[in-house]
Amino acid sequence: MIKSKIVDIPIKMEKFYGKGKMLHPSAESVEELIKLIPKGSIATIETLSRGLTKDFGTDVTCPMRTGNAIKKIAERYENDTVDSQIPFWRVIRSDKLVIKSKNFEFSASKIEDEGFKLIFTKSGSIKVDINSDSVFLF
Repeated sequence: MIKSKIVDIPIKMEKFYGKGKMLHPSAESVEELIKLIPKGSIATIETLSRGLTKDFGTDVTCPMRTGNAIKKIAERYENDTVDSQIPFWRVIRSDKLVIKSKNFEFSASKIEDEGFKLIFTKSGSIKVDINSDSVFLF
């Protein structure tokens, strides 16, 4: 099990986040927050990252590592029975696109089953029709 790490914000990222501490979250840390998202709600990688930042007392959480952790969680359940305690499909990208993983069609169908409208883009991506006011906050 890989633990979450707190590091100095890398110099090349200071122009985006400033100086301070950055969390590199473990998949387990991400899973614990995902479990809090109720059925019929959607969170974004950004809101999930903010929740992790608050929980760990850092200045920022690496959004790329958060997204990668979500993909790992989703792919872990690709061939297994999905553990409903970890509703990874309820986390989408900040631009409202379903996170691309090996089973992103499964995630899209679960989102649709929970009452959200999907929009299929020309590029093959799937967008969730949701306004910013209804995004779950941690």
